[in-house]
Amino acid sequence: MTNLAAEKSRIRKSLLERRNKLSSSEIYEKSQFIQLHVLNSQQFLRSDIVGVYLPIGTEVRTEEIIRNAISTGKKVALPKIESEKIKFYQLYDKIFNEEELVLGKLGVKEPLKIGRRVNRIDLLIVPGIGFDNQGSRIGYGRGYFDEYLRRAKVSFSLGLGYEFQLVPYNLPRTPLDQAIDALSIETGFVDFKFKSKPS
Repeated sequence: MTNLAAEKSRIRKSLLERRNKLSSSEIYEKSQFIQLHVLNSQQFLRSDIVGVYLPIGTEVRTEEIIRNAISTGKKVALPKIESEKIKFYQLYDKIFNEEELVLGKLGVKEPLKIGRRVNRIDLLIVPGIGFDNQGSRIGYGRGYFDEYLRRAKVSFSLGLGYEFQLVPYNLPRTPLDQAIDALSIETGFVDFKFKSKPS
């Protein structure tokens, strides 16, 4: 393991341990605020196609974003791992039914029924374990979202995280790591393009 990979692993472990200590009620409450900032953002309001991850474990929830996008007539695309790559497919029904989700590769929830594959996304909602003020992100180390951001047409990428996941130092980064455009945390919306602080 290189020094860079070892440092990433150390940061990932530390932040994940802290995240996993959150109670169910804390996850729900914090996620409500985080999702509300997304729903009020110009990026969400202007988007026609929204790509959204389905949370696992203690990740920030995304159900309100999905339901609001559906109710306002947006196309919702959910991820599916195929051939070691992440691909997005339009939600099959106009109703988000969590009972129709199945465990796919690596324990990630995926839609049982999938619609048309989406090749362009206006707003991509990205999970993460750590984020910094340059838009760098540490995930689980598999690189699925980084690879997708490199090859796909994504107008705006937005991470979701708890406030403590936004670290005050620069995260280690390789040439393959893709920066995101903004981050939503409990206290506000951080736009890395303008390096604005949470409002």
